[in-house]
Amino acid sequence: MIKLLTLKLGMNIISDVEQQDSKVIIKKPAVVMSQQQSGQIAIGFSPFLEMSEEFETGITIDMTEVLTITTPKLELINQYNRYFGSGIQIATAESLLK
Repeated sequence: MIKLLTLKLGMNIISDVEQQDSKVIIKKPAVVMSQQQSGQIAIGFSPFLEMSEEFETGITIDMTEVLTITTPKLELINQYNRYFGSGIQIATAESLLK
């Protein structure tokens, strides 16, 4: 399941997440970066530990290093899926009404 992790180091990571006891396993993780441009917030991704063998199979992080695990907004999930996931976009109710 795609989740947004905030680490105690201050990084926000979006990833396919699996919780196991006191650990969390993240697959294809990306650091979420936000920046204000022309009065609007722009979101960007940077792969997290993409040079490791475990990037695809799962990087294990101890839960003591995680501040929060939350559900990202649909727009963020769609952007993540476009670059790191299946490429499948989830339609919003608003887009179906257009």
